[in-house]
Amino acid sequence: MQLIDIHTHTKREEGSTAILDLGTACPDGRLCSIGIHPWRISNEWEEQFRIVEESVTRKEVVAIGECGFDTLKSPATKEEQYRVFIKHIELSERVKKPLIIHLVKGADLLLRAAKEQQHNERWIIHGFRGKPTQAQQLLSVGMYISLGEKFNIETAKIIPLDRLFIESDESNIPLYNIYQQIAQAKEISIEELAAQIILNAKECGILER
Repeated sequence: MQLIDIHTHTKREEGSTAILDLGTACPDGRLCSIGIHPWRISNEWEEQFRIVEESVTRKEVVAIGECGFDTLKSPATKEEQYRVFIKHIELSERVKKPLIIHLVKGADLLLRAAKEQQHNERWIIHGFRGKPTQAQQLLSVGMYISLGEKFNIETAKIIPLDRLFIESDESNIPLYNIYQQIAQAKEISIEELAAQIILNAKECGILER
């Protein structure tokens, strides 16, 4: 059984296909995502973004991000975060790769972007811990939601299987255990869950069809 880890900062586990978050580091052959985390937006972000643009066409780069909004920890203002996020959207559309989105207390900005910016590529909210009401709001504008070690059980229940991803992020818990917990919440087998996540990864262009 193959397990997809849509977002991790650690090494791949045996039996899984992991998307490693590299920030603005140079890809090294492993499947990865690259982008500017909202915590790391600085006055030099345009130079950082040029580094991302130089690497993004490489085959092992399968997604853009994590990028997005964090109004608690980012040193940037809301409008600065919004401008940087728009650049990631434009890049995602240009190279036809999905966005991995960091979202903390910035749903209003994300929904604004979804309304104002035309996009065809998939947007994936990583590490979502919110309540079902916020999940429904994000799902209603076409987003995918990725759950990790800490998740709201009621939220897990209402996410459609074809809009769901699973991740380890920075967790020390084995990926299999996270899959197991989410499968239990959705009252399905781990095998059914794993098979659907593979289909979702193919649909988003993260895995080849």
